[in-house]
Amino acid sequence: MGLVAVRWRAGAGRTARGGGGAERIPWRRRGWCHGGCNSTAVASTRFEDVAETLERECGISKRREVEIVVDVLTNPASGFLDRGLANKFRSFQVKEVDTDIHIKPVASFLKELGATPEQIRRMVIVHPPVVVYDVETHLRPLIAYLNEVGVEDVVSVLASRPSLFGLRAEKNLMKIVEWLQSDGYSKDQIVEYLCKSL
Repeated sequence: MGLVAVRWRAGAGRTARGGGGAERIPWRRRGWCHGGCNSTAVASTRFEDVAETLERECGISKRREVEIVVDVLTNPASGFLDRGLANKFRSFQVKEVDTDIHIKPVASFLKELGATPEQIRRMVIVHPPVVVYDVETHLRPLIAYLNEVGVEDVVSVLASRPSLFGLRAEKNLMKIVEWLQSDGYSKDQIVEYLCKSL
């Protein structure tokens, strides 16, 4: 289990009483800089910071929803994972959710695409792994390929079917499209299949 999930689960079962409240969740900060820049940005894995960032960037304000998202992302034994999809989700799990490395870049990219706060909230609630996917190697190629195939309103499609985020453009999606083409599907039928069947 990841750092954040471990601290939350432990605290949930044996909350410290005294001093006026629940046990404070341990945290740590570490410097992180993307692209080899010289300045050091401060990223946080502290649960409260993760919760605040999910609310600000993704519109997820209910603490229980935040706890579920974090648990799915960091806990291999999460009870919130569908057994049939557990292995698929685990391949994207992280040891700890980092505000600057994971949540912010993804939220910024989705906003750049024109996603509304409610759409982003739904995407993350339904498919939590989206916040740990790499923008440049996973999300951007996926969006580009969906556009190439002929999906017109990609954001609306992803908001209605967030599970599509789990597909990689070249590894999964392209093979599906090629199979449909070989089976005689027209372009419109392929788009409909991607938007409604996956």
